[in-house]
Amino acid sequence: MGRQPRTPWVIPEGTPPSKCRGFAAEIYFVAYVRKVDNRPGRMPLNPDGTPYFSSCPEAESFRKERSAR
Repeated sequence: MGRQPRTPWVIPEGTPPSKCRGFAAEIYFVAYVRKVDNRPGRMPLNPDGTPYFSSCPEAESFRKERSAR
């Protein structure tokens, strides 16, 4: 069985749009709390509420290297 499609995130009313630094597309940053370490984070989203990194052609250039544990 394949993976179920994720429900789009909700962009709160009044959230100002931003521009992608690599592709100049309109995106929105939404605040959330990370489940792993309970720290705050910001998720870039497309206007339809789907994660922007899944559609950004420059996504690899924004990824950070993970440190060895």
